[in-house]
Amino acid sequence: MFLYFIILSSIVSFNQIEGQTYSVLQFGAVGDGNTNDTKAVRDTLTAAANSNGGRVIFDEGYTFLTGCFNVTSNVILDVKGKILASNNTCDFVPVQPLPW
Repeated sequence: MFLYFIILSSIVSFNQIEGQTYSVLQFGAVGDGNTNDTKAVRDTLTAAANSNGGRVIFDEGYTFLTGCFNVTSNVILDVKGKILASNNTCDFVPVQPLPW
């Protein structure tokens, strides 16, 4: 009985982490490999983070041109398409060294 409870708890916990599914296309990404999709990618990740996580899908058959983005806890990236790095330096934020 105890083992059954542990297994059931694990399944429930995993489902809570997985959360909602978000497609970057729903947030305005074009995915043609030429259009800058940075804002749409960041907006999608923000929506997932604001709802305590979820699965963010980069849809199959699309090429998403994007700058850097942050992935927070409980957000799963499901990359079925392609992700290309933007050549525009404005799409990337400067990294500050951590004080050690």
